[in-house]
Amino acid sequence: MSTSSIVLIAILFELVLFGCGGKMPETRYYQLAAPTAGTQGGDTVLVLEPLATDPAYDDERIVYRTNPYRLDYYQYHRWSASPGTMIGNFLENALERSGKFRAVVREATADAPVVLGGRVVAIEEVDRSKSEWLGRVVLELTLTETRTGVVLWTEQFEETERLAAQTPEGLARALSVAMQRIASRAAPIVGEHATRAHVARRGDEARSSTGLAPSSLGGTTDDQQDPARNVRRADRGSL
Repeated sequence: MSTSSIVLIAILFELVLFGCGGKMPETRYYQLAAPTAGTQGGDTVLVLEPLATDPAYDDERIVYRTNPYRLDYYQYHRWSASPGTMIGNFLENALERSGKFRAVVREATADAPVVLGGRVVAIEEVDRSKSEWLGRVVLELTLTETRTGVVLWTEQFEETERLAAQTPEGLARALSVAMQRIASRAAPIVGEHATRAHVARRGDEARSSTGLAPSSLGGTTDDQQDPARNVRRADRGSL
């Protein structure tokens, strides 16, 4: 029997049950816990773009699997938002509290030297056995320089966390812990690249205000420091 036939039969069964006075199961919604409290800091502004989600997980229904080859969905247990939105909100709050940034914003702004984007590769419950269950999240992040679009860094993170109980609440709790670890690993890397880009931008702006050409190395060339050197080279060439 095809999957579509099974789904149709299930829907018809629910309609018959409801028509006979039975009660439809109530749909419940879950979300990740707020990131660990921290403080804002740093000198840079970070833009966080909306995260894409791989098609199999781009669904508010919670995904679970019992083997590597098959995905299933809980029909009545769902995330409070799409996975890309939910994880993006978690990242925004976690990075804001990391102490690495002056602000984390969702819209492009002139004073932000870098933009962080990415995609949710997987977010699921993995049932290894009747007594062992894991929350698994895979997240790919990419950092680009705002003005040039040059990719400064990209990395894929994967974390798993055991469920204390095989419940949707247990899964949400485990995935919250896993996401906190990903955010803690990513924040220092993103912060370092953001600071470098911020310093380079300020250096270029300072050189531009004095009429000097921007330098990708963050400093002036020897000829810019000593214009007379060009004259001496020309004198030697005429001998």
